[in-house]
Amino acid sequence: MAIPVPRAALVVLAWVGATLFGLAVAAGTRIGPIVLDLSHTHGIHLGDLLAFGGAYTVAALITASAVGDGHQNRK
Repeated sequence: MAIPVPRAALVVLAWVGATLFGLAVAAGTRIGPIVLDLSHTHGIHLGDLLAFGGAYTVAALITASAVGDGHQNRK
């Protein structure tokens, strides 16, 4: 069963938006301790992980809502 186009677009926009939000937080802030050093001048901060985790949780809920509405018990 295929997802209708407006719902599919909503799902794509949710994930793209979540990724852009996480990247904006990571690029603009230095929140929390460094969890992983990528180089001597760059690293992943705990706040970056929390921003991505929160954004991806919202995107997953939007996806579940968009995809889950079409599943019904049919006889």
